Amino acid sequence: MDNVTHALAGALLAAVTCRVVEQRAGEPSATFRRAAYTLGVLTAELPDADLLYAGAPMHMGKLGYLLHHRGYTHTVLFAIASAVLVWAVALAFRRGLRVPEYGRPLLLLALVGTLSHLALDYSNSYGVHPFWPVDRRWFYGDAVFIVEPWFWVVALPALLFIARRTFWRVVSGLLLLGIVVASWRISLVGTSVAAVLTMAAIAWTVFMRAVPPSARAVLALAGWMVLEAVFFSGSVVARRAVRREVGLAYRDLALSPAPGNPFCLSGVLVRVDGDRYGTSRATIAPWPALHDAFACHERSGARTAADSASGSGAIRWEGSWSAPLSELRHLALGNCSAAAALWFIRVPVWRREGDGTGTLSDLRFGEGAGSFASVTIDSGGACPHPVPDWEFPRRDLLGPAP
Repeated sequence: MDNVTHALAGALLAAVTCRVVEQRAGEPSATFRRAAYTLGVLTAELPDADLLYAGAPMHMGKLGYLLHHRGYTHTVLFAIASAVLVWAVALAFRRGLRVPEYGRPLLLLALVGTLSHLALDYSNSYGVHPFWPVDRRWFYGDAVFIVEPWFWVVALPALLFIARRTFWRVVSGLLLLGIVVASWRISLVGTSVAAVLTMAAIAWTVFMRAVPPSARAVLALAGWMVLEAVFFSGSVVARRAVRREVGLAYRDLALSPAPGNPFCLSGVLVRVDGDRYGTSRATIAPWPALHDAFACHERSGARTAADSASGSGAIRWEGSWSAPLSELRHLALGNCSAAAALWFIRVPVWRREGDGTGTLSDLRFGEGAGSFASVTIDSGGACPHPVPDWEFPRRDLLGPAP
């Protein structure tokens, strides 16, 4: 997820923590409130500490970023250890926090804060491997877009009225206004979705002003849980629809909903027919009776010759690509850059030239040399280093990683 969403999660958790302490021990001190919000936001962002070394900072290049972002710092082991460390530092510098009625809630806040980062990152198609070193596999939620505006719309009105300083109220209000304006200007968000988001932002702000202050943070967190349930339900239903239609050739389906719209998901299918590996793009409508797949392309809905639809209107197929499965296995064994990239790439597609050069890409993020997740295949050059020991996402086709 984007870092603003992580920060909003940490701030909501801090607000709930302050409310719990208030119920149990009376109005918490200003020192405790500042520590709670600082700790909540900091720990919710902490797993992204790998940005300090992944890719450019350590001259690893694009491939190094792909392999190491959401890496060792995005594990339960790091989350727990770093949460305890940050909590201990906070108590070391603020004597007033060492009493049990303050210290224990802050420790719980720190732990939930770091783990919330892993949970939110799991929810999209990029993936995490939280159980390393016990389990090296990638796990994908395939349910929430990387920047989900509904989370902002639900969290920011609550934080606007919870904030005690004018500065934080202004920040919350500007962020809320910003996400609403962005929903109208970004083509990924349909105009009908932007309209619903706008009306919801207004209505939820009015509602948050009316409810008791003690209920605002809890209601916002409950709203997040409802949103997660809706998006994950759409992902599960969409996957079942594709599996039914594809049958035995089905291997995997990377899913990502349109921003703000659980009724429309973009899917990239991995399939195997005998000795033939293939991929297909699709738009999937999990509840076609309410909103079919062709209605999902509101701003760019022109139908192409490559398009086809399922009988129910749940799936709009948008082109496919295939190659011998042996070529993928040869790439994994015969080129160290390609082999390293396959520690990350979930939906591999490739192009080879007559001189042996080419490009290996992850179709989740586009195709070709200019795409976010691509590497150049050549016959020379230094092998990438260091390469982490994650499991191949396509272990089902390549076998276990060494």
